[in-house]
Amino acid sequence: MRSLTRLVLFFLVFILPLAAVTIYEAFLVTDRYHSDSSIIISQQQGEATPLDLSVLGLPSASTSKDALVIQEFILSADMLRYLDETLKLRAHYSQPWIDWLSRLPPGDSTEDFHDYLLKYLTVEYDTESQIVRLHVEAFDRDYARTVLNAVLARSQEFIDKLNARVTADQTQFFEKQLVVSQQRLQDVKEELLTFQQKNRLLTAESEAAMVMENITSLERDLTNRRAELEVRMRELAETAPAIQNLKSEIASIVEQIRRQKDRLSGGGSGALNELDALNRAILLKLEFATTIYKSNLALLEQARMEASRRLKFLVVVTQPSLADASEFPDRIFIVGTAAMVLLMFYFIVSLIVAIIREHS
Repeated sequence: MRSLTRLVLFFLVFILPLAAVTIYEAFLVTDRYHSDSSIIISQQQGEATPLDLSVLGLPSASTSKDALVIQEFILSADMLRYLDETLKLRAHYSQPWIDWLSRLPPGDSTEDFHDYLLKYLTVEYDTESQIVRLHVEAFDRDYARTVLNAVLARSQEFIDKLNARVTADQTQFFEKQLVVSQQRLQDVKEELLTFQQKNRLLTAESEAAMVMENITSLERDLTNRRAELEVRMRELAETAPAIQNLKSEIASIVEQIRRQKDRLSGGGSGALNELDALNRAILLKLEFATTIYKSNLALLEQARMEASRRLKFLVVVTQPSLADASEFPDRIFIVGTAAMVLLMFYFIVSLIVAIIREHS
């Protein structure tokens, strides 16, 4: 009687459940195909290198942080929504021909869908090699690789956005200063151009040289006219028309020389010495504005170089693989594990039954 009870118990607790698991895994469970890839997050090194912790067997703090950030992003709900919008993820895992234990119920919430997907999308970070390994399982091998490619593309966009934010934060202030200094330089240039157009001069130096040349030419002409007047006065009376014309020409030349000298150094508002002082003041402002502009331009370039040294790069070490055959689920492992668990459960139940019999 006791042997028969043990036999029935063994059949009910061990043989029957194990047979159900074996039949389900052999004939009912849907094959899953995997796609694997590995990436690494690198950073351009600047002149100053941080403390290398790898000599102590520890990962670099910056690299480890970047890898954990990208790992968190890949496993986030944002990535789930992106994949669902672009690849119809929910529809794939909810197809009716998938076995009911592996299939996603169509009416599940986003949170349940996220928990479900984390069983088929896994990310591991190897602190020793600093490599991030990605693993995707799907019910179609091409679809598995497509999902992994989309994950890598979205991760690259995420890294690019981080780089753009770093660059913007690093250079925004200097770009504003450059715009201000550029506008200031333009205003001074316009002021100089307006001043030259108003006073009809290219530069005060060239205008002064032209006036001096005019004065020299007039003085030479005045000398010739006076010499001619002396010769004519020996031949003609002082009241002669020719003498009067020469005197009139000499007086005109003298007046022109006076006006030219007044223009060169007189006290009027159009005097070249005053124009030269105003012109030099504007040129000094122009030089100062140019110096500030060049300085801001150099600072902006330096900020951009500093930002470029902080940029992150997502390097794909191995491209997403395409499975030749289904490796999931691992039927032998599952059946073997189930057999061990059921066997232990059988012994526990047998022990409980034996204790009950002894005390009955």
